[in-house]
Amino acid sequence: MKKNYIGKGIQVANLSIVKFSFKLSEIAKLSHVFNGEEFITFEVAKLKTPDSLGHGYTAYVNKLVETPEPQASLVEDAPKKNTRKPKRTAAPKTVASIFPDNTDYHIPGSPDELPF
Repeated sequence: MKKNYIGKGIQVANLSIVKFSFKLSEIAKLSHVFNGEEFITFEVAKLKTPDSLGHGYTAYVNKLVETPEPQASLVEDAPKKNTRKPKRTAAPKTVASIFPDNTDYHIPGSPDELPF
């Protein structure tokens, strides 16, 4: 969006009214058509501090400015390399691999050796 400032206004004494004067030739350039009719849509904002002429408000027209699509870089268009390492397959667990050689664990060889 581009703001086109079209004028400044002064609040009318003791009223909630702001008075603006616009150059017709300038705001006519900023018109838009809706349902076959021309409109001017503007926004009014209060200034933080009034200017040297006592204007405490500003008016502007927002215009949608189309920007060209940026060209995709060659890096973005390049196919992505697979940087993941392949999964390792685990060796099947055996009795020998579960318990180290220096332990006293005994795995029963048959159901007859179970204590219950």
